[in-house]
Amino acid sequence: MAQHQDHYAVLGVAADATLDEIKRNYRRLALASHPDRHPGDVEAEERFRAISTAYAVLSDPAQRARYDAQRHLPVGLFDQPVTMQTARDLLAAVVGDVFGRQRRERRRGRDVRYTLTVDLAEAALGSEHEIQFEALGPCATCSGTGSKPGGRAPTSCPLCGGRGEVKGEGFLARHTTCGRCSGTGMVQLDPCETCRGRGARREARTFKVRLPAGTEGGAEKVIANHGEPGQFGGGPGNLRVTVSVRPHAWLRREGQDIHCELFVSPLEAARGGKVPVPTLTGSALLELPPGVATGAKLRLRGKGVPSEGGRPGDQLVTVVVETANLSAGTGAVGAALEGLERALQAEPQALPKRAAQRGLK
Repeated sequence: MAQHQDHYAVLGVAADATLDEIKRNYRRLALASHPDRHPGDVEAEERFRAISTAYAVLSDPAQRARYDAQRHLPVGLFDQPVTMQTARDLLAAVVGDVFGRQRRERRRGRDVRYTLTVDLAEAALGSEHEIQFEALGPCATCSGTGSKPGGRAPTSCPLCGGRGEVKGEGFLARHTTCGRCSGTGMVQLDPCETCRGRGARREARTFKVRLPAGTEGGAEKVIANHGEPGQFGGGPGNLRVTVSVRPHAWLRREGQDIHCELFVSPLEAARGGKVPVPTLTGSALLELPPGVATGAKLRLRGKGVPSEGGRPGDQLVTVVVETANLSAGTGAVGAALEGLERALQAEPQALPKRAAQRGLK
C-alpha cells in the first residue's frame, strides 16, 4: 500500500527535529534545487516542489501534528504538492530575494498604434499616404533621459530596493508592482523640469507610409523604433499601422480576384455589345453576348489584384438584367415596353422559351 511522502526524509531531518533544524535544511536544499539554477531540468523542479511541500507541512505546528498522526496511513492529504509559485514564495519568505528579481532594467518604449483607412483600389494597387498624429516623443530638454541637464543619474528605487515590485503582508502574500517606480526599479534624483522625469513629451508626428500592391484589410505595417521613447536607456517602441479598407460601392475582393454585379437593361441584354463596367482602375468596356441572362458570369482577365512576382487576378462579373418598375411613374418607358410587348406577341419566337411554355406560335 502506498505511503505518504516522508517529509522528514525529504528534508534530511529526524522526526523530532526542531523548527530551526527544519528551516536550516530546507534553506540549503531549496537553494541547491532551485529551478533558476537548473533551467529546463524537470527532475530539479520536482525536487524543489517536494522540498517546498515538506517545509510547508513541517514548519506549521498544526499541519505537522496532523502529518505525524497520519504519516503511516495510505496516501491522502499530505501528498498534494504545492504549486511552483507557492514554492517560490516559500523560499523568498525564508531566504529573501536571492535569484535576481531586482529589475533596475531599461524599459523599452510602448508601441504607437495608428489605423489607416484607404479605398479598395489604394490597398489593392498599392499607394503612399502621409499620416499625422500626436504621440509621446523624446523630451528636447533632457534628450529623453528624464534627468535634469547636469543633474544626478537615476538610482535604485528606495521603496522596492530596485526590484520593481513590493510584497504584501503575510507569509504567502503576493508581489505587486511598486507604485514609486512603476515597476522599473529606478527613480530620478534630479528629474527634468520640462518632462517631470518622464523623458518624453507629446508632439505632433508625420510619417509617409507606403502600402504595397495586394495589401488586405487588417494588414499591419511596422515602422521600427518610431513608437514612444524608452526609459533609463531603453530603446523606443515601434509604430504599428493597421490598414482598414473602405467598402466599395460595386466591387468586392476575394483573394486576388475582384467580383462585381453588372446591371444592364433588357435591351442591352437582348442585343449584346460593349457596356461600361467599374474596375479598380476606372471604367472599362465589357463585351456582352446577345441574349445574355441574369446570373451569367463573365471575366475580365488581369483586372484583379496584382500579385508580387506573379500575374494579377481577374475581375469576375455577374450580369443582372434590371427590369423597370412601371409603378414609379416612368410613363415614356412604360409606353415603350407596352410597344415591345405587342411586338413580342406578334413575333413570339423572339422569346422561344416563353413562347414554348405558353404555347404561343
